[in-house]
Amino acid sequence: MATSLTPVTLEPNVWKDLYDATGITLGVQLSIQNTGKSQARLSESLLEPISTTGSNNINVDKSFSSADTPIGVWAISRIGTTLQVEVF
Repeated sequence: MATSLTPVTLEPNVWKDLYDATGITLGVQLSIQNTGKSQARLSESLLEPISTTGSNNINVDKSFSSADTPIGVWAISRIGTTLQVEVF
């Protein structure tokens, strides 16, 4: 098992680029667990998503795996939460 990365904190209603936040190389598959106290939304996008961009919900204590070679992964939470992001 690799050394775990520092958790990513999502501020309320602010999209965060998970590759930028973790330093993981863009395009590497991610394993994301919501370790916080609020639901988060994840979107695969090269640029910051807009309101019409599709997304997937990740509930508290649930995990999500990105696509095999994502072009980018962004996360947002209505009231803020914490995500543990690791290389898959």
